[in-house]
Formats: sequence, structure tokens, C-alpha cells
Amino acid sequence: MTEKQFDFSIIMEDESPSSSVPKDVWGGIPIKEDKKGPKTIAMLLFLGAILILFQSYQDFLLHSAEDISDEEVETLLETPNSQSDVQITEEQYQQFHDDARDSNGFIIRAIGLGIAGFLVLVGSINTFRLKQTGPVISTTGAAIGLISGVYGSQLIRLASDANLSGALLLTYEIFVYLCGVCMFVCGAFAALPMINARARKAMKGNFWENVELINPDEVNESEE
Repeated sequence: MTEKQFDFSIIMEDESPSSSVPKDVWGGIPIKEDKKGPKTIAMLLFLGAILILFQSYQDFLLHSAEDISDEEVETLLETPNSQSDVQITEEQYQQFHDDARDSNGFIIRAIGLGIAGFLVLVGSINTFRLKQTGPVISTTGAAIGLISGVYGSQLIRLASDANLSGALLLTYEIFVYLCGVCMFVCGAFAALPMINARARKAMKGNFWENVELINPDEVNESEE
């Protein structure tokens, strides 16, 4: 009986929290910086920046073109006219294009998305290199793209309301929301390394203080 009690006391001493839990454990979970997460986000942001720059270039071409060729207009109107009883003429679409150019909707969106795409591109590279400036630059670019993209798309939508009808009206209205949602999601992804504690710990630089996770058991012991 005495030997069993002695063995039991040895087991209890070996399994005590102070001896089994390492000092680098927070709440029973090992503290580990996350380098993979920011790099994955950086690759997604890089692809997003390419798409943003492509859209910016397309808007610049639309603003630069005084008139659209008849072949292009026919191609653009073929599907909407086949799905609606109200036919949109080539003259109406040309007038829409002229009004959109005069409102500066295309050029505002082109410049804004161009700046946004460049900043997101640079920020994605810095984020991949685990630099703290990366998420900040990308988030700033996404914010610029959100404001300029939605504003420019709204100006284009107003021009479509005055000249177009049917499915094309819905298309340009949806584009306003689509641009806003895409840039918001881009900004949310860009900000993740600044929000997630493990990702913040992996980022290098002096832009913000490194995160230090504290073991709650150690806090309780110090208070006692």
C-alpha cells in the first residue's frame, strides 16, 4: 500500500502544470509566428493588383477614344439587344460613350485604379518579404481604389441612365457595386497581417511594435 501511494505521488509531481507547460506556450498553445499566412495574402494581392491595373488601362483607352468603331458597338450591343424588346441603337451607345467621357468617369476611374494597382503591387511585394510597410501600402491603395472606382463608376452609370436601357443599365449599375466590393475585399485582405497577432509577430520593421503574447498562467502567478 505504501509503494502504491509513493508511485502515485511521483506521477502527480511529474504531471504538474509548472513542469509540463513550456514557457513559450500561451493558453496551452505554442506561440509561433505565422510567415506562411502573409506570404499567401501577398500572392493574392499581387494577382489582384494586376487585374486592377488592367482595368485602369481599359478605362484609359475608353477615355482616349473619341468614337467607338461600328464593329465594336455591334459586338457590344448584340447580346443586350437579343435579350430585350427595346433595341439600343449605335447612336445611343455612342452618345452614352461621349457623355461618360465628358463626365470624366473613365479617366477618374483610370487614374484612381492605376494608383491603387501600383500601391497594392508594391505592398504585396513588401508583404511577401514580411516587411511591415507592405500591408500599410496595400491598404492605402485599396482605399484609393475604393473611392475613385466607385465614384468613377457612378458617373458612368449616370451617363448610361440618360442614354441606354434594358440589360446594359443593370450592367453598369452592378459594376458600381462590384467595384466597391472588390476593392473592399482587397483592402480587408491587405489589412489581415496588421490584425492577426501571429502574422504581426512575423512582420519585420519598426512601423508598429511587435506583438508579445503573454501566457495567462504567468499573469495569474504574478498577481498572486
